[in-house]
Amino acid sequence: MDFDHVVIGAGVVGAATAYHLKRLSPDAHILLIDREKRAGAGNTAKSAALYRNIFSSRASKVLSTSSIRYYLTLGDKVQMNPIGYLWMFSDDQWNASSSAISSLDPEKDELSLPGRSEISRILKIRTEGKGLFPSVDHGIWGRLCGSLSGMGLAQHYADMFREMGGKTSLGNGIEEIVLKGRETRHATWGDKGIDHMVDSRGMELKARDHIFAVGAWSQELLGRIGIFTGVLPKKRQLFGIKVDDPFSVAGDIELEKVPALILPAGGTYVKPMLHRNLMILGLAEGLGQPYEMSDPSIDLEYFRKAIAPVISHYFPKLVDYELKMKWAGYYAYHWPDKNPVVEREENTFWVSGTSGSGIMKADGIGRVTASKVLGLDTAEMFDSTRIAVSDLSLRKRNVEMESFVI
Repeated sequence: MDFDHVVIGAGVVGAATAYHLKRLSPDAHILLIDREKRAGAGNTAKSAALYRNIFSSRASKVLSTSSIRYYLTLGDKVQMNPIGYLWMFSDDQWNASSSAISSLDPEKDELSLPGRSEISRILKIRTEGKGLFPSVDHGIWGRLCGSLSGMGLAQHYADMFREMGGKTSLGNGIEEIVLKGRETRHATWGDKGIDHMVDSRGMELKARDHIFAVGAWSQELLGRIGIFTGVLPKKRQLFGIKVDDPFSVAGDIELEKVPALILPAGGTYVKPMLHRNLMILGLAEGLGQPYEMSDPSIDLEYFRKAIAPVISHYFPKLVDYELKMKWAGYYAYHWPDKNPVVEREENTFWVSGTSGSGIMKADGIGRVTASKVLGLDTAEMFDSTRIAVSDLSLRKRNVEMESFVI
């Protein structure tokens, strides 16, 4: 089976890449392959599926803002729910983040900067700090933010890719990568690159280009053939609690419009679904959580000791809740600056390192990756802004460190 391009990974980034590659090169013979039976059924489906444009670096702003503006045209097709984002800070955190906050433009970025009193009108939240839990003194309230269906978005791209003549092979993984240059023991002066791949069905896949959009599995897979991707995985756990009294959280705001929340304690975040008596809870992972494909099982003690105390402090009236759901996935981190990586080695490309913001930047990342594969210098975003393709590379990287990461 011969192709011009094979895209490995039909998560939201891989599906977007395949679509934009086909859009820019309609006559190309392209395959999108994934071990899951549906597009977006891997780590994309395990995300909290929140989106925001609150970022400090230009790359993150361009990628997220342009992507979100495209998603808004899809509406119910991807379950767009523009509830907003409320990121809360203590005085000390606000001062420490002053440089990043100064990069925000309230008008252009569609946000406001509420103080403690306004936050107290939005939420029934304890604003006083105690011990390890900082006070709530400031906020960034983004309006170009909300939630969507990550799997729905991935399927949207896969459907459009197929409608344009792209070929998909779902429920079919890559079992073996066979390199050129075996006769010379892969000497650097010999033939280099991927000769072919073998899929789960025993078929040999030959292509001019191989684009790996496998997220957290990037280094594990490509490291075996001698590629350093610059990306490492870290497990992220999410927990859903049933809230008997949603009005113990919501202030002077309708339950359906309570924004996504980031609390001042260590990147604890909340996806509110109070109109359904639910809250999805997560926590940024730091020291003590390994950069590896660790045990995928859920750690209930992690919820009890790391997340529940934070929720109990900031929402003291939330006394009746029940743990109803739990799941875990992996983030793919590019540690130095938390911006995506789009790079190549011979006829192998990889796109990863989205650092937890893959869904909210997927359209822009797909455009950059497709442009790089086709040898273009810049990529045009949905909103007509442009980004240099080399900015997201490792060799000629030109991005600022992203400050607003959870």
